Amino acid sequence: MTSFIDTEHLTAHYQRLLAEFCSGIQSPVSFGGFGSLTRHLGRLSAGIHEAISGDYLDSYNLSLLNPYMPNLSASWLFQRAMSAKQQSEDVPEDFINELLYANFSCMQRLGDPVLRPFLQDVVQFGPLSKTLGLVMLTRPQILPSIFKQVGIPVLLDWSRHFVMLGYYTLLATFADPIVRPFLNTLPSKTSFRWKRHLEAWKYGSGLDYKL
Repeated sequence: MTSFIDTEHLTAHYQRLLAEFCSGIQSPVSFGGFGSLTRHLGRLSAGIHEAISGDYLDSYNLSLLNPYMPNLSASWLFQRAMSAKQQSEDVPEDFINELLYANFSCMQRLGDPVLRPFLQDVVQFGPLSKTLGLVMLTRPQILPSIFKQVGIPVLLDWSRHFVMLGYYTLLATFADPIVRPFLNTLPSKTSFRWKRHLEAWKYGSGLDYKL
């Protein structure tokens, strides 16, 4: 294992590579993000190999290995809702337990296609939409406490990631099959970049997960 001290002796290219590789792909709702990290090993190893082989080691190309992923960004709402910050007096003391019960009971009712991805650290647009919809229909009384606990600005910011999650799902489902056949006809650097975009759509929408 390479320590921080060891990286002082690496070249500038490899220092940037390690920084991009090590940051930001863990899920905020898992134990250290191990499950999320292992899902990305194939993507990262192939991308790093291509970057080194093609000498695509500038900051832009390396940043494509660690792209924006709306499913991980959307996960932060769950962490925020269950955080141990000072609760409003209007929020019941058992709010977090009630929220967990509401979410998991709804996911259980919706079945394995909804429950299993979430339990395995994968947030997808369809299952998330179904869960939120069922919670609002069956337990509307919990919604005011969510607004008070999380805050309107956070919910608005989360809504942006939720919309992007749907957008990435559309791209991964419909645009990916159109673009992928042309990858081998593109210049190597352009192909490298498009592969990373396709991976971002797929992993950012959680569609890399299969039941």
